[in-house]
Amino acid sequence: MAGGKIRVVVYGCGVMGGRIARALLDKKSFEIAGAVDVDPKLVGRDLGEALEIGKKLGVSVEKDAAAAFSKAKADAVVHATSSHLKSVFPQLASCLEAGLDVVSTCEELSFPWKRHPDLSRDLDALARKCDATVVGTGINPGYLMDTLPAVLTAPCLRVESVHVTRMMNSAKRRIPFQEKVGTGLTPAQFQEKIRTGAITGHVGLQESIHMIAAALDWTLDDVTEFPPEAVLADRDVQTAVAVVKPGNVIGLKSLAHGKRAGKKAISMEFVAHAGVAEEYDEVLIKGEPDIRQRILGGVHGDVGTVAMTINTLPRAIAAAPGLKTMIDLAVPRAVP
Repeated sequence: MAGGKIRVVVYGCGVMGGRIARALLDKKSFEIAGAVDVDPKLVGRDLGEALEIGKKLGVSVEKDAAAAFSKAKADAVVHATSSHLKSVFPQLASCLEAGLDVVSTCEELSFPWKRHPDLSRDLDALARKCDATVVGTGINPGYLMDTLPAVLTAPCLRVESVHVTRMMNSAKRRIPFQEKVGTGLTPAQFQEKIRTGAITGHVGLQESIHMIAAALDWTLDDVTEFPPEAVLADRDVQTAVAVVKPGNVIGLKSLAHGKRAGKKAISMEFVAHAGVAEEYDEVLIKGEPDIRQRILGGVHGDVGTVAMTINTLPRAIAAAPGLKTMIDLAVPRAVP
């Protein structure tokens, strides 16, 4: 760490990676030491030019991650390229092999042990071998629907069930997210794109359920995630993607639950569409005592993901080597 600052390589300079990079520049605790991306429009350019911030940073966007790491002399990587662990495993491996701690926005990495047990074991073994730490986080999964509910159980003597709801106006989110929830599609197009995987809706409900279960030391009978349901406009709805006509898709609702001893013990409700009237994030805990916590207005997903990624960096660096989840790290908090 040069001058007490954490030197960071930004791996993925697209919409979310770019936002993380801009936020890092405003923090006194961090310094951007390198950048990686495969987009031909970005490769070879100064990162400052790529970010369109009006000045050069003296950091070139590299296509070759190993080359970027060798030049950077960095402490850690912020990784923002894909939601799926199979896709990013080679990228994460290259970071670890360079001896760098990694904080990634990959949703499936937030708690990968159940969905990808073999990849998780391989990643954990590699991280330990390379004396590095890797963790997936974000606002959700990573905080609102898993880490926060787990922390909220602390004053409970007994927990019977946990229900988490995220109610979000998707029209306030970045365009890739609006497209991810099907904005502007017909119902038939929505069903076909869900069937083929062209759109996925929210990724991470299963990971959030498993993280809460692990935090409570619960063994679940099973976890069920239902196919996303289209939410249709009942009037013309203006979005950044299109003016959505009545009967077409303005977003979606996703549900998932985990059963314990035959009963629903952990349930998730994720609603993201352009017609949401009241935004909020809510955790309901049944137990002794019951707890109901609602964040009025909700937490902005893009800002929250940027902040969670950055604020997790010092916790990941301080953690023991290996594949970690947010419940393995010290309590997250804002970093200057």
